[in-house]
Amino acid sequence: MVRVDEQAAQRRGEAAGPAARDAPLTRVLDRGTDGLVIAFALWTLVYHLSLPLDPPTWAMLAVWAAATAAAGLAYARWRRTRSRTGSRTETAAGVAGRELWRDAAVRTWSGAPRLAAPVAVVAGIGAGVSAGLHEFGVPWWCTWTLGAVSVAATAVGVLRARAAAPASGADGPPPAEHGPGRDGAVPSAERSGGGFGERWGSLIALVTAAGFAVASWFTVNPDGDDAYFVSRSVATATEGRIPVHDVIFSTHTTGPIAGEPPVSSVEVLAGSLARLVGMHPTSFLWYVVLPSVTFVAVWALWRLVRGWAPRRAAACFGVAVVYLLWSGVGQASLGSFHLLRMWQGKAMMVSIMVPLLYVYLTRWAERRTAGALALAAAAGIAAVGLSSSATMVVPLVTAAVAGPLVLSGRVRTGAAACAAMLYPLGAGLAVVLLHDDINVIGPFTDAPVSYSWVLLSATLGVVTGCALWLGSLTARPGVPALIAAGIAGVATVLFLPGVLALLADATGAAQVMWRTLWTVPAPALVGLLAAVRPPARLLPARLSSPRARGPLAAAVPVALCAVMVAGGVPLWSKENGTTVAKRPSWKISARDLATARAVLRAEAARGADGPAVALMPKQYMRVMPLLSTTDHAIDPNSHYLRLVPAPRSFIDDRLMLSTLVTSPRAADPAAGQVRGALGRTGVTVACVRRSDRDGLRLLEAAGYGDRSRAGSLTCVFPGRS
Repeated sequence: MVRVDEQAAQRRGEAAGPAARDAPLTRVLDRGTDGLVIAFALWTLVYHLSLPLDPPTWAMLAVWAAATAAAGLAYARWRRTRSRTGSRTETAAGVAGRELWRDAAVRTWSGAPRLAAPVAVVAGIGAGVSAGLHEFGVPWWCTWTLGAVSVAATAVGVLRARAAAPASGADGPPPAEHGPGRDGAVPSAERSGGGFGERWGSLIALVTAAGFAVASWFTVNPDGDDAYFVSRSVATATEGRIPVHDVIFSTHTTGPIAGEPPVSSVEVLAGSLARLVGMHPTSFLWYVVLPSVTFVAVWALWRLVRGWAPRRAAACFGVAVVYLLWSGVGQASLGSFHLLRMWQGKAMMVSIMVPLLYVYLTRWAERRTAGALALAAAAGIAAVGLSSSATMVVPLVTAAVAGPLVLSGRVRTGAAACAAMLYPLGAGLAVVLLHDDINVIGPFTDAPVSYSWVLLSATLGVVTGCALWLGSLTARPGVPALIAAGIAGVATVLFLPGVLALLADATGAAQVMWRTLWTVPAPALVGLLAAVRPPARLLPARLSSPRARGPLAAAVPVALCAVMVAGGVPLWSKENGTTVAKRPSWKISARDLATARAVLRAEAARGADGPAVALMPKQYMRVMPLLSTTDHAIDPNSHYLRLVPAPRSFIDDRLMLSTLVTSPRAADPAAGQVRGALGRTGVTVACVRRSDRDGLRLLEAAGYGDRSRAGSLTCVFPGRS
């Protein structure tokens, strides 16, 4: 029966699908990825249970290790049980159940009104072009209007699967599962092709993931948010406790940063492991964690692509990788949150957990096994452990999957898929109930700006938009097509006037509302365009011959890559603020790092008691939280400074002093104001650029002296009493 299924798929010009067995390499890396998701979900549970108890991190690691070992033993026992009782061949019911989705989707499109598919295509392309060219004057209403037309036409063609499905029940019989093979393995249901092509695709993905991991050591693109994220790891490694309160501007003397509740657990895990192995936490984060999660992110993309691609999964993956590499036109692009910033939990969430959530939910919808649903729920927990933004993103991802399932008649399947968002919603509710201020201060980003930030503009914005609204036609028929339609539907709703503003008012997350577009797995959807084949009836006879099909199939991905390379900006470009180091490097300017260290050495040479409190130009103060949370800078990041629950003078003094030494052209404050602010903040070393004579004069007038040079700065120190 399996052979018949494969041959039938090949006659349709499609890959054999999940009937074929996974290659050993694929099985190992897939299961390893699943194991990491479960392990990190368990760590997140341990972390959240530890928040009110404040145990030492070694105890948390011990509990986590025991829980992970127990989960591993339970899985091994389950595998042995299945190996003894499972069938070694797939039943006809299993094939028929899974093929139900594919055949239903095909019949629905063919039985739909004649204009449904053309309208979906034309309107989808129009919406994509309008969205990508909005910055060049195309009205935004064109985007959401044409997008809504495309989604509606798609609903007519794809979401009527219930009419094409057997009338034996709303959800039909659950597809039988692959029995374990000779080694007890359960073949994956997320592959568009098996055998020789799949093995080569996995090898290509493995090499690409390894290349990205190595490249992550050398690409340097500093990010101001590290003042918060990295400092939590540094504080954890230093103290061996969860840093619940502020560690950026003080040592636990003020409450947690407003809008950044201690929900994410990944920073504490990195700091705990760094403390365990005796490595500086920042080095551990950038030399060990960064390449590891970068590798996993590339493999997660490959899993999603090969699960959704109707054919030529390797070519689709290649196009998706090119999209990522040439999406370096802004700090909010998905490429910038991939290779350039993967050490941050939010980057891990969008680059790893969003693709894996779609993988697991696709598997659940196609196979309806407890394991698939458990992995989806674990991914939801893990996403919360990576970023508080999961409380917004995971429910939207789940809605993009559950909505089409329910509308197509799979009510119980769609309702069960909501298990993925239970923990994120619970975490969000807990934050609301337990924290007085959850508002994220900053400007609101409406839908057009959010699109240009995340899904880009100009050439890449047009390609992304077309991939978004045509996803139901480019994805593998069945569940992937339904989910792609759901993604387009959710995105279109977010693009409607006033929707993001309403969500911002409800959540208090106005500044980060653009992250809702992380629901769109743009690299994978763009990659699926590589599988598009021109209709044979529209081609000349000489191009329809079997000999011409190979070059013609290769022309589409090659053309896509050429367009993206010509219209995009590579991630390693200086235009994107990136430099390529000659050796593995911290993700900060080497010159700024050396200067900040020189300032601390100069302060230590003075023999002052207590920790250092440094005032320097902003670019050097940003380095301080990466080095230590015992020594502090006055203002490493003004955004987080404004969110500190501290007296107004605490914030105003730091902002004024930071402006004094960072912006020489700004109006100088009065000498008395400078003297008072320096005294209240307890600055132990104040530095200005050598050319900033006015700033140096004000500092010396405030009682600071004993000039010393540290890199490109001139530093002065308070007088000894």
